[in-house]
Amino acid sequence: MKRRHKETVKYEREVAAINTLMKPRILLVEDDEFIGPLVRTVLSNAGYEVAVAGRLDDVKTLDPFGFSAVISDFQLPGADGCDVIDYLREKTPGLPALLISGYGGRAAENCTNRGMGDVHHLEKPFRAEQLLHEVEALVPGDGER
Repeated sequence: MKRRHKETVKYEREVAAINTLMKPRILLVEDDEFIGPLVRTVLSNAGYEVAVAGRLDDVKTLDPFGFSAVISDFQLPGADGCDVIDYLREKTPGLPALLISGYGGRAAENCTNRGMGDVHHLEKPFRAEQLLHEVEALVPGDGER
């Protein structure tokens, strides 16, 4: 009986390791020390793997491949969210993107005017359910995260 338990534990660990490898990876670019951790927690609890950067310069130090989507604040130090999305799409064309901002449609319009009309937009403040709805639209899953 004890041996079977060890095998079960080993199997569960292997499944967890495989699921970790298969989790959609989201790049969150947010400089706000309050909002960033909250968004990361919401996404992590929903089964996403989340990498966080605080500005475009930080993004440039990351390997841009392997992300399922990017979520970027609009107002960032030294650049805006559209700059971040544009940089990442130069490396990974078609990368799904969500722009979050407290600037109304002006932020989304900025991206649209720069040829990125497919960028989703979420207005601050937002609820966790709204964030997850937008992310699911970017990274459709099988509901088993």
